[in-house]
Amino acid sequence: MPSFSFLKSSKEDTRSRQLAAPHDSGVQLNNDSSEKVQRRQSKRDYFRSLLKISSRSSESRANRRKSSQFAVPTTQQPPSPSKSPDPPISPMNKPLPPPPPASTQVDPPPKAPVKLERIISPIDMPDLYKIFSGAPQFFARAEGHNTGAPHPSVAFPWDDELNIRDLTDHWKIHDEAWGCVTAWPHITVQASRNPVAAEEHHERQRAHFLPRCRERPNMLSMQGLERGTMGYQAALEMGVADALEVPDENADSSPEYISEQRRIFLHGKDGLRPVTDSVLVEQLLDISEVYHEDPQKNRRQSVELYTLLFTKILFPPSRVTEHDDPYSLKVQIESLIEVLAAPTVWVDFSLVEWRIRLGQILWGASPDPDPDVEVSVNNESVRDPGTERYWLLVQILLSCELLVRLDAMSMYMDQGVIGATPVEIHRFEKMATPSVKWSLILARAWLENIRLEPPSSEAVKEKKPSGWFSSSSASANAEAVATDGLQALKFHGRHQTRQLSGLLHFARNIQWPDMDSLSSKISSNGITISDSVQNSPTGTPHSMSTQRSSSYFARRPVMKRAMSLHKHVSTIIHPAGWLSNSYISGLILPGEGLGHFLMSTLLENDQDAVSRLGDQANLYGGFIYRGKSFWSSACIIGRVLAARKGASECMGWIYSDVVPRGAREGWVDVDVEPEEPIGICTTSSLVIARTDLQDSSQKSTKPRLWQKQAVEHDGHLIGGADFSSVLPGDFILPSDEASQVAISVKFDSLDLFAAAESGHETPTEDNQTPHSDLSLAPTIKTYSAMMRFTVVSAGEEKKEVNVALNHDIHFVTAHPCVPSPYIDILKAAMSPAFTPTPSLRSGVHDSFKGHPLHKGFTYTRIPLSTLMTTPISASFNTLLSPPTPSNANSPIPSPTHSSTHTTSSTIPKVLIIDCTDESMSFFPVAHRPSATPSSSPQESSPQSSMRGKKSHHEYGSDLEMLGRALCAERGWNAVVSRRGRGCLACAVREVGALGWRVILRVA
Repeated sequence: MPSFSFLKSSKEDTRSRQLAAPHDSGVQLNNDSSEKVQRRQSKRDYFRSLLKISSRSSESRANRRKSSQFAVPTTQQPPSPSKSPDPPISPMNKPLPPPPPASTQVDPPPKAPVKLERIISPIDMPDLYKIFSGAPQFFARAEGHNTGAPHPSVAFPWDDELNIRDLTDHWKIHDEAWGCVTAWPHITVQASRNPVAAEEHHERQRAHFLPRCRERPNMLSMQGLERGTMGYQAALEMGVADALEVPDENADSSPEYISEQRRIFLHGKDGLRPVTDSVLVEQLLDISEVYHEDPQKNRRQSVELYTLLFTKILFPPSRVTEHDDPYSLKVQIESLIEVLAAPTVWVDFSLVEWRIRLGQILWGASPDPDPDVEVSVNNESVRDPGTERYWLLVQILLSCELLVRLDAMSMYMDQGVIGATPVEIHRFEKMATPSVKWSLILARAWLENIRLEPPSSEAVKEKKPSGWFSSSSASANAEAVATDGLQALKFHGRHQTRQLSGLLHFARNIQWPDMDSLSSKISSNGITISDSVQNSPTGTPHSMSTQRSSSYFARRPVMKRAMSLHKHVSTIIHPAGWLSNSYISGLILPGEGLGHFLMSTLLENDQDAVSRLGDQANLYGGFIYRGKSFWSSACIIGRVLAARKGASECMGWIYSDVVPRGAREGWVDVDVEPEEPIGICTTSSLVIARTDLQDSSQKSTKPRLWQKQAVEHDGHLIGGADFSSVLPGDFILPSDEASQVAISVKFDSLDLFAAAESGHETPTEDNQTPHSDLSLAPTIKTYSAMMRFTVVSAGEEKKEVNVALNHDIHFVTAHPCVPSPYIDILKAAMSPAFTPTPSLRSGVHDSFKGHPLHKGFTYTRIPLSTLMTTPISASFNTLLSPPTPSNANSPIPSPTHSSTHTTSSTIPKVLIIDCTDESMSFFPVAHRPSATPSSSPQESSPQSSMRGKKSHHEYGSDLEMLGRALCAERGWNAVVSRRGRGCLACAVREVGALGWRVILRVA
């Protein structure tokens, strides 16, 4: 309803006007007159509107009332002299204008803006998950405090299917006897196929303590799916390998100093008691019984364990740390760790060399029966090994006591009875040095595999009543006396049948020449552990200096390799030697030692092989035997020959039917140029001879694995970009068509050339094998290697290609992937990179499109024929820059293909060497078939897809071998990516994560 405020008395207005100043009276009168006229006009207009009769409906009347309310305030403004007062009222009396006709209606925005919106809108995370379904992601994450370098891993966090998450780039362990090669939790193929073995494995995996200490590199990842290669994890861990850890050269490691430190250690008021030989053997038997008894039936209380520990082995603690329970397991665990962490006293098994020489201490013996006589080795005075055997057994006893208590604690925590606080766990990790953790791994291997046979009553008669501790003031010679009790102690393997079965398995895999003889010898129990160390053959390496590298590895040479740094080293092969005993007993610590023990056991039990090859062996080189050759995977020749059809690989050894020219039957060593350890460059860890692959300012001594942010950034699905800014146009689909015409490559020969210096043999003059005058075997010569190929390209004449294997480089199997069925999300008119290119071949492989590649990654793809014609003096950057028509003088002939997009990314450009041609057929490989939803896990397992097809050694080609040889000649680490197993985009990302620069794309 309209406001009637204008009918009010104007007394207030009059009063306010009277308050005005006298000199403003004229203006005020004029204003009063104007306002009166305005009010009269407003009244007149209002009553005129009330008298009008409306014929509209109630809705129109309501609208008219609303309009009148709006119109009233407008009349409060001064009227314009040229405008009638009626216009503000007239719109209320007119009907609403009709809607415009359809022909004049404004058209909606065209489709083009919608398309533009799709281009500038980021991809939603659910769509990104679908696009990269089945794509491996590469990580490097720290495991916590006091755990060393970060842990590299490959995972599929965006997939839930087991057939995708179980994809690996390495082979599983195929025999129970080989499970000791790694400290990582694993299930062997035998256990997974045999229900009984699986149940036994599950029973063994009851709640137990697992130290956060594993071998580096991870031996599970050391044998890649491609022969002669390794996996992603092993490749990154090569820069922080255990073999790089060496003892302090400035520390005094003489036998006299070690003996003095042990004497000081024993004279302390707390710590280790003087344990006699009889007590030592008794406690070793007792702790083994405790370990193997059923904890549910016979659980020993902590008070009982406390009494046994502190009355027979250790002195009681001098202070109370647990007031609530002074006899608790925590008190015992802390005391044992303090004793085992003592420096110099114990053997440090964190060093690779001591893991291998473990059996030498137990089964090795001095050739001199008189223990009081010193033995001169490498101009050093070395005591009888009986002393070392005693201290090793004491260390094993203490480690077993610690492990049993940690297992009990773990079982209590699993049952919720007792637990450790985070502070206590952190304290344990800080106190337990790597040496202590490796002692725990040794204790587990001992308890699982070794059964002691105590000496007979006649042998127990000791010459001196307290053995090593007969006199605290005894001389060093007296301390070195080994008692008859320990000399007569026998060590038997609990799983000798399992170990011999694994030896046969290994021999079959490497196609050992005389399998029938080996099988008959094993079936007739002809291979056993020697009964006593006294029966060990003379000539077995015997130097026992605790901290000195001798015998098995001669002397640690200059570091040139990341895996096996022991170049030009040798060992002695003898029947029933400590090498065979180490393997047959199963007492093998994780690391590279298992491969050495397998081959040594094979040789030591083949009289014909020893007579032909000699008793001196180089387990990091290779040997020629009966028209075949066998190579260590640590040798570059083996890694290149592994790509040839007919080769086979097993546990660090490679078989080939190629017999080198220029060397006789026997062992050979290969000379390669010195290389820096893998992973030393900030942007690229590629090991090269020339420095043009990276800027000198970008070099860093930090291994690649320590640069965990760079690892994940350079291998990220979106190149380290922000997820909220990823656009569809940021991706391309790399072409996987062959870039070269038909080419035929035939391997002709492997030629070995003796080193220029005839004296450069193994062992060298400065690198003698310490077996004194007993080593009369011929030395192992060192050679340089060259491969010869015959190459015929379409339309060209036949030519010979000679490639020198100059560099000790490595190859990695590109991680398998499963193509995503949702690539169509990115296939649109606005993304021409996803338009399928016409295929040069027909077949199911044309449907393998792989995953998209983010624009942060760049690459250049060249055919292998182009690389062969490129001078070796050409820089790597020249190869990455394809020639243009205007650059006719470029040393790189066409055709080459390079990514055309521009990017501001700092990820280095990758070189893809195409080792296929358009005439090649795709021979079957172990890969995931189609990634369709109908694929079943059984059909897509690498191991299951291998079954029912040809054996693994039937795959390979001379073309692939030529590609590897060219990389070895130029010093390029390379990722081997096979069509059908993984896409090119995932291989490019893996190369970025590794910090490498080269991909070998094979058919």
